[in-house]
Amino acid sequence: MTTTAAAVALDRAPNGAAGAAEKPAVKSAAMIDFHLHIKHFNRNLPATIAHIEGLGCEKAVLLPLEDIASGLLLTTDEVLDAHRQYPQRVIPFCQVDLRRDDFERRIRAYAAAGCRGYGEQKQHLPLNDSRIARMLEVISEFGWPCTFHFQDGPKGFNQGIEQHLEALLKRFRRVKFIGHAQSWWSHISADAPPPEVSLYPKGPVKPGGLTDRLLADYENTYADLSAGSGYLALSRDEPFAADFVRRHRRKLLFATDCPCHNGNGANWKGGCFGRNMISLLERIADAGTRADIFRNNATRLLGSA
Repeated sequence: MTTTAAAVALDRAPNGAAGAAEKPAVKSAAMIDFHLHIKHFNRNLPATIAHIEGLGCEKAVLLPLEDIASGLLLTTDEVLDAHRQYPQRVIPFCQVDLRRDDFERRIRAYAAAGCRGYGEQKQHLPLNDSRIARMLEVISEFGWPCTFHFQDGPKGFNQGIEQHLEALLKRFRRVKFIGHAQSWWSHISADAPPPEVSLYPKGPVKPGGLTDRLLADYENTYADLSAGSGYLALSRDEPFAADFVRRHRRKLLFATDCPCHNGNGANWKGGCFGRNMISLLERIADAGTRADIFRNNATRLLGSA
């Protein structure tokens, strides 16, 4: 099934994101992209592999997106098939619609089939929904990483980051929570606006944000730097970001969530999210910090790449 652009409404680039000119591949075959999708704005599997290779990554975590109600559908079976075709490029995660009665059984079956983590968790459910807790109980058995799309507001996903996330971090210590998307990165600042005001706040960061604190206080909390939200969070205040990435260098994951077709911005007017982030990290982080973000943290989370 081909997913429409409207159905895949993933985290877009904020207004004013810089485009990327055509460039040779980044000279690092060691990078791991921790957040990528097939069918992202109708991109097929060969173009998805071209994105991995064109950006200069060794491999990528492919995240399914199963949401029967909205028509947003990229199944775990398709991700596992991609892994069979490109075993040296694809790290398969699983994800199922938690509103299906058989979701626990299916997660265990996908673990047996070779999946390495869970996500992208992205359905219109509040974080305190009992089905999210049941999912976390299952993946605790495997000690998996789990990528959450945090987007508050009535049309959002996993809503209630301020009210409910910390309780889950305390309860499910074996799960490696990976924060992603608009509300996660809005809370890099202590003055994060309500979602109806902005999901992409700009300007200087006020220290003491929820994201900063959770990364510092909980060993099982991580963040992926993908999409427009991740780029804007670091680029809006580069002096703050330089200190942020230094302090959390073992908690941050290079990730793109990018829909371009070649790792150079083809078919995407904002340019490749990955290239924009690489350029930013080259400005604000030293070589050791970049090595942790580009690969080392991913291998620690996965046990190996």
